[in-house]
Amino acid sequence: MKIAVVNNCVPFISGGAEHLAESLSDQLVQRGHEAMVIRIPFQWQPPERIIDHVLACRLLNFSGVDRVIGLKFPAYLVPHENKVLWLLHQFRQAYDLWGTPYQDLPGAADGVRIREVIIEADNQYLREARSIYTLSPVTVARLKKFNGLNSEVLFHPLNRSDHFFCSDYGDYIFYPSRITRGKRQALVVESMKHTKSPVRLVIGGQPELASDRETIEHIIRDAKLESRVDFLPRFLSEEEKANLFAGSLGCAYTPYDEDSYGYVTLEAYHSRKPVITCTDSGGTTILVKDGDTGLVVTPSPQAIGEAMDRLYEDRTSARRMGESGYDLMNTLKINWDTVVERLTA
Repeated sequence: MKIAVVNNCVPFISGGAEHLAESLSDQLVQRGHEAMVIRIPFQWQPPERIIDHVLACRLLNFSGVDRVIGLKFPAYLVPHENKVLWLLHQFRQAYDLWGTPYQDLPGAADGVRIREVIIEADNQYLREARSIYTLSPVTVARLKKFNGLNSEVLFHPLNRSDHFFCSDYGDYIFYPSRITRGKRQALVVESMKHTKSPVRLVIGGQPELASDRETIEHIIRDAKLESRVDFLPRFLSEEEKANLFAGSLGCAYTPYDEDSYGYVTLEAYHSRKPVITCTDSGGTTILVKDGDTGLVVTPSPQAIGEAMDRLYEDRTSARRMGESGYDLMNTLKINWDTVVERLTA
């Protein structure tokens, strides 16, 4: 089949969704399909632009394509008679993030109107899909609650994992991810003020906004954490990331109400490292089981700091939890054969 993998694009910003789109396309090609990623530019600031982007997606023509696989809002709204969705997430600011500090839409009449347009577009056009898959039970429940739509979980694997390895259980916790408020790297940096062991922290990834970088730099500077926190505000190559995982004591991944377990969790377990996450991090707890494959703590600097100390002081448990995480991935059969079979059926 000729398959278009349709995703959003913010110029010069790349994260898990972009990686998943490219990986899916690669895996489809490896299995005999013609596939390519269609990147649709999307900007949500100012918020009024969102309505324009919804209309733009509806005006696109995908003639000559046998199947469209839609991933994110508003890209998944494109019209096609043979469309399936592997829904990463909706525009959550109009749904579960509405009324929270992460709303990022005006609360006045204009914001309410934009929210209504987003919800109505989802209600009308998501139903065009032949089938809807999501990344986690969290997204399944959200889609049912807000839009009345049924969907099925389809776990996402890494595109390649052979370069991840474990060399040691060192003295630092590694947090690799796009630097943004919703990933809460600043919360983890704050936790370093409360640690009692000599544990260190390494944070790496592209900042989404200048303010995201400045917030972390401000915390490090004010708390005089320069000797204990290595901040790498840039893109990390796969090799560099694998090497940082290999020598780490464990991984921190503390997003707010994430849709899925995230690539970071899979990368950590392929490196046999335990993951520290939070009770409100959403889909991460599909794989992070407290005391078994990692530590699940309340989203406070004190609790995260205590978790870091716990791993530092008990390397044997850290190793055991990392190995258990790797075993759990295999038990859940998180692999590309399953994904491609479902999305091309």
